[in-house]
Amino acid sequence: FLLLALLPIPQFIHPVTHICSVLEAQLLHQCLAIILDPLKIAACIGCMMSDPAGNVQFCYTPLVSYIVDIPKACMLACIQGLTSLVTLAMCDNFGDLDRHPPCTAAITLDQLNSITCDPADIDQYFTECKPFCLSSVSHPFWHDWALSHPLQFLTPEPLHHWHHEFWDHDVHWCTQVLGATELDFCFLVLPPITGLHHFIKASPS
Repeated sequence: FLLLALLPIPQFIHPVTHICSVLEAQLLHQCLAIILDPLKIAACIGCMMSDPAGNVQFCYTPLVSYIVDIPKACMLACIQGLTSLVTLAMCDNFGDLDRHPPCTAAITLDQLNSITCDPADIDQYFTECKPFCLSSVSHPFWHDWALSHPLQFLTPEPLHHWHHEFWDHDVHWCTQVLGATELDFCFLVLPPITGLHHFIKASPS
């Protein structure tokens, strides 16, 4: 990894907590828009870059991956909490059997463009964004970045999306369905494989 910039850590004095959160999100997007502007330009017109072999290639730089935890991902996607990052599902729809439509960048930008209130009026803008479950960021840093969509660049974060997802949810679901004894037996009969952990007594659930 290469350090690109240091982001400010502001302390807002507004008495309303959610307004402070809005100001923090807006500042983050403004900073990222300034810092990443050269990459946005390269994504549109391309630039000459050296590959690992030392050859000069004409490259484009769309935003491929931005790995963060879920709260920060919501901030980057410009949505409020308890809302799906990749679909139009709200928290009340998370248990639905049918898959909800994807939440594309075009949908988010259309919703933002439909709001006629002045973004500088934080309270009113927050109120008008609430029906869309938007976080009141009027200009996402990715809105003018070619081929870059939160649906695609917000890739899974290993600790929370893989490790905790498995041990905190999947294992508990399997335990309820199979029972602890049967699940332990399934782990025990797995053949030892070099490079992978083998449970000789029981699963560590």
